Amino acid sequence: MSWKPPMQERPPCDERIEACRDRGAHLQHADGRRAALYCRVDTGWTCTGGHLWWRRWSAPHYRLEGLWFEDDDLVSDFVTDGQDLLATLGDFDRGVLVLVGERWQVRWMDDDVSRAFRERHDIEVYQL
Repeated sequence: MSWKPPMQERPPCDERIEACRDRGAHLQHADGRRAALYCRVDTGWTCTGGHLWWRRWSAPHYRLEGLWFEDDDLVSDFVTDGQDLLATLGDFDRGVLVLVGERWQVRWMDDDVSRAFRERHDIEVYQL
């Protein structure tokens, strides 16, 4: 169970996660297909125990939400955290995204293009 309790604590700053926070990317598959990805980053906690009136929570951790666009339409999304997030960030470092067994080349949008993409698709920015 993952939920966001009313805590002010955040995970330690991670430059790799900050590099893709609120940022878009152009994706291209080897077969010529194209898509776009928009990344949002959030903080999550996992309930580690408790009962109705008290809970124990894990340390905060990052969660990356990817919004997948084809032909300028949102067609899918995914959420990754933990070891899967580390693997995704490693792929991003190599300029690729491997999703459902398919390898996509990643070319990141700059801040202005990402902002325009976010506004055009009315994507909410998570508050820090």
